[in-house]
Amino acid sequence: MKSAQEKVLIYKALLTATTSLAQGNSPDEILKTACDALVSSSEHICLAWMYLGNPDNETISPSYSVGRQSEYTENLIIDRSPEAMKGPARRSLAMNKPILLDVKSDPTYGIWRKRAIQYGLQETLTLPIGSVEDTYRGLIVIFADISKYFEQIGIEAFVAFSQLASVALNQANLKIKLEEMASIDLTTKLLNRRALTEIIHREHAQTKRTENSFSLLLIDLDRFKLINDNYGHEMGDKILSGVSAILKDALRSCDWIGRWGGEEFLAVLPDSDEETAQTIAERLREEIDQFSIQLNGQKIKVTISIGISSHPQDGGTPDFLIRAADAALYEAKKTGRNRVVAAKEKHEIYSIASKINNAIENNRMVPAYQAIVDLQTRQTVAEEALARMIDETGKPIEAIEFISAATALQLTHLIDFQIIKQTIGRCAVNMATGGERIAHFVNLSGDLLLHQDVVHELFDEAKAACLNCAIDPNSTKPIVLEITERQLLGDMNAVKAKLAPFLDFGMRLAVDDFGSGYSSFQYLAELPVSFLKIEGSLIKQINDKRIRQIIKRINDIAKDLGLITIAEFVENADTADILCDIGIDWAQGYFFGRPVLSFPHG
Repeated sequence: MKSAQEKVLIYKALLTATTSLAQGNSPDEILKTACDALVSSSEHICLAWMYLGNPDNETISPSYSVGRQSEYTENLIIDRSPEAMKGPARRSLAMNKPILLDVKSDPTYGIWRKRAIQYGLQETLTLPIGSVEDTYRGLIVIFADISKYFEQIGIEAFVAFSQLASVALNQANLKIKLEEMASIDLTTKLLNRRALTEIIHREHAQTKRTENSFSLLLIDLDRFKLINDNYGHEMGDKILSGVSAILKDALRSCDWIGRWGGEEFLAVLPDSDEETAQTIAERLREEIDQFSIQLNGQKIKVTISIGISSHPQDGGTPDFLIRAADAALYEAKKTGRNRVVAAKEKHEIYSIASKINNAIENNRMVPAYQAIVDLQTRQTVAEEALARMIDETGKPIEAIEFISAATALQLTHLIDFQIIKQTIGRCAVNMATGGERIAHFVNLSGDLLLHQDVVHELFDEAKAACLNCAIDPNSTKPIVLEITERQLLGDMNAVKAKLAPFLDFGMRLAVDDFGSGYSSFQYLAELPVSFLKIEGSLIKQINDKRIRQIIKRINDIAKDLGLITIAEFVENADTADILCDIGIDWAQGYFFGRPVLSFPHG
C-alpha cells in the first residue's frame, strides 16, 4: 500500500464532504456524503457507518452504512450493558476522543469480534461528532480490511472528517436556537407565541409585586377556514396581515399583540381591569367589522370573536388566565360569533377552577377509596379511587362540586393524573407489603387521553411500580381503567388507538354508567371490556319489576360476553340481596362502605 497516495485520495474525499457542507446540507446528509467518500477513496476501507442522536439513549444503532461489508451492521445494536460500555462507540462518545483498535487483539472489542472477523474486518477507527455538552451528537465508524492501516495513513485526515461533521452539527444546532429565539411571526410581522408567553409571565410576575391587574384578549377570525378554502391561502395571508395591522393600531401604546397560532391573536393589556379590557375588546371588534379586502370587484369581509380574562379575578397563574380566555372565546363563538365574552360571565366556573389549580399545586387533590365487594361472599375484591379536593380548611370536597368546572376548562386530565398516580402508589405499597391483591379502579377521562405527555408519565409510574413489586411485565395489572359510555361515543378506531397502550400494558377496562342513556352494545363487542358497571339510577329502582328485568337482561348479556358485572349505589341489604339473586357479580355503595380518604385531613 502506498500510504502517501492513499492519503491524497482521502483528502480529496474530505473535499467532497466539505462541498456538501458549503451547500448547506443537513448534518445527516453531510455524514452520508462523508461515509460514501471514505469508502470510495480506498480499496482497504471496506465499511463506514454513522450515528446521529442522543448519546444517552439506551441503544445506539447505525443510521447509515456503506461499503462492501455493510451487511455487518445489520441488526447491530450497542446497548448500555457493561460489555458494550467498554466498546469503542460508547467510549468515544464518553471521552469525546477518537478510538483506534485492532479487531482481533483488543479485548474491548470482545462481544463483536467473532462476527467482525467473519466479515474480514481487521482495524476500526471510531470518531466522535459534536461536543460533550450537546444532547444531539454522533459517530463515524470506519473499518479497514488490513491491520495497521490507520497508523500508516495517519488518523489526521480522518479526524478532519469528524471535525467537518461537528461544524455541520454546530451550524444546525445554531440554526435551531436562532429559530427558537426569533420572536416575530413572518406572516403578520407581529410577536409570535413564544414571545407572547414570555410577556404574559413577565406581566404576571410584575402584577404580583405591584398588585395591579392585567388582562388577556384571545381573538379569533370567524370562519377563516372558509376564506382559505374559497379564495386560497394567499388571500388568507393578506387578510391576516390586514387584520394584524388594524389590531396593532387600535391598541394602546403600552399593549402587546401577537399571533397566537393559526387565525388566533392574543393581546396582553398591562394595568387594565375587566372594564378597561371590555372597552378595548369592543373597539377592536368594531374596527375589524369595518375592514374588508377587494378581490375581482368582490368585497371580502371578516369578523372576530374575543374572549377576555383578567388577573387575578379569572386566574392566579398564566396558564389559568389563558384557559379562561380560551373558554370565554369558545362561548363567544358558540353564541353567534362577532362578539366579545368576558370570563367574568362564568365567574363561578373560574373561581372553582382556581381552587382546583391551587389544590393540585399543593397536593390537596387526593383519592378517596370506596370498597367493591363480591355479592356472593361479601368480601372486598376491589376498590374505586374517587377524586376529592381538600380545601384550605382541610374539608374534603366531593368531585360533583368541581368536576363540571374542570371539564369546561379542560382540567380533568390534571385531576386524573393526580388520582391515578396516587392509586398506583397505593397499589405498589399493598403489593410490596404482602397485602391482599385486589383490583384498583380509576376513572379515565377523554381529556387525559388527549394529553400524551401525561399518559407517558403515568406509564413510567406504572412500569416503575411493577418493577419494584416484581410483577411480571406480561401479566394482568391490578389497575382497572373506568371510562363512561359518553366518552366512548365517536370514532371507534380512535377510541381503540387511545386505549391500546393502557390495555397492551395489562390494564383492564371497565365501562361505567352502563344503561345511563348512551348504551351501545357495539362497544362491548369491539372493545376488550372486562367489567360492566350498571348505572346507579337503575339500581335505585330495583324494586320496580320492569327495571329488575332490564338489569337482568344486562347481566345476561354481560355473562355471555364473559364480563364481570358491578352494581353501583347499593344502599341497603334488600337491594344487595336482589342483585345477588339476579346474578350480579360485584357491588359498591354506602351499604358496603362510604369512600374513605387514604390519609386523614383537617
